[in-house]
Amino acid sequence: MITTQLTIGRMNLWNIPVIALVVLATTQSEPIDQHATTETKILYKNLKALARNSSKVMFGHHADTTLGAEGGHPPYLVQTLTHDGNVQGYIFGEKQALSGYPDELSDTKGVTGQYPAVSSFDFSQFLDDQTVTKTYLAKLAYARGQVITFSQHLNNPVTGGSPWVKKDTGDVLHTVKRILPGGDHNQKYKQNLDKIADWALNFTDSRGKLIPFIFRPLHELNGGWFWWGLSKQTQNTADDLKDLYKYIVTYLRDTRGVHNILYCISPDKFKTKDDYLKVYPGDDFVDIMGTDFYYMHPNQPPVSDLKRTLDDLVDMAEARDKIPALTETGIMQNGIDYLHNFWNDHILDILKTDSKAARIAYVLAWANHCFGNHKCQLWIPYKGHPAEADFRNNFFNDPMTLFANQISGIYN
Repeated sequence: MITTQLTIGRMNLWNIPVIALVVLATTQSEPIDQHATTETKILYKNLKALARNSSKVMFGHHADTTLGAEGGHPPYLVQTLTHDGNVQGYIFGEKQALSGYPDELSDTKGVTGQYPAVSSFDFSQFLDDQTVTKTYLAKLAYARGQVITFSQHLNNPVTGGSPWVKKDTGDVLHTVKRILPGGDHNQKYKQNLDKIADWALNFTDSRGKLIPFIFRPLHELNGGWFWWGLSKQTQNTADDLKDLYKYIVTYLRDTRGVHNILYCISPDKFKTKDDYLKVYPGDDFVDIMGTDFYYMHPNQPPVSDLKRTLDDLVDMAEARDKIPALTETGIMQNGIDYLHNFWNDHILDILKTDSKAARIAYVLAWANHCFGNHKCQLWIPYKGHPAEADFRNNFFNDPMTLFANQISGIYN
């Protein structure tokens, strides 16, 4: 039998017959953008094939080379980022990007020797210095063969206040209605979409080819903490949120002609499939169906909730021929400090014991971020952290997990 070999897995373990790749994509072999670039279509097909393979899952990390908790040294920004004795956090700065400095530091790489398979970034407010840095680091990640994904914690376009409702002192009522077409702040929000479009249309590799990436707008839209969510303060409706998601996709894809994006929707924890689908904008607007699932404490929620969540997510995604993913996960309040085997016991074990839950493309941890005053927010261990050995030996070394060196065929 003729086979195609994607170089995925520590010993080229993912050896999939050509016919299998065809079967996996019979109902929708293309992304929702019919004019997507060739590179974007290839990424889409390989992500889908990987998701349907229950023996492999990619690991991702947000801001992996932008922020970190260990190894900081000049020219990285390190002032005030010392913690836990003499451990030195770091921030990759604009001057490093402009000078072509290598992105040598990564808490993932410090523990495992490899970068994550998925590298996540945030458009935030499109501040010039941050955009220069993120673009530079995202291009380096792509050159290594990593999958690139972007979210956006955008300030409220109506009030100018925080993305978080509780931190905004302005009038957030009906924010989403007010930024949709016909709303009094649509022009303001459209300026943000134009910035995304301009950026995406210039996000190119060394050959001048557009780089494909996943865009995950309005993440956790079923929660009440962001202005794009469901809360008493905003009084946004589920239909408002679906309309906004559709507007984002149609404006970028159809009005501005951006064709190197795969679109991901990622509600927070959901109780039932209907609970998830109440904010789902429709199959014509989504490539990747994700969810964000955080543990508050070791048994809150119980691991059985994640199993049920992933089973439901895979059911919904496969029924629509979409790509399921665990788009954010971890344990709150630096739980990794005392729950050293968290990534094995609370994440990987579920995937290894439930072949349905395992049919997801990737799991992604949030950023290790040091704030000063000897404080850091941690989601994965850093080199020298008490959980380092458990993460490396039980999670990274498991044949199921894929890091950057094991996905060299993802764009082929």
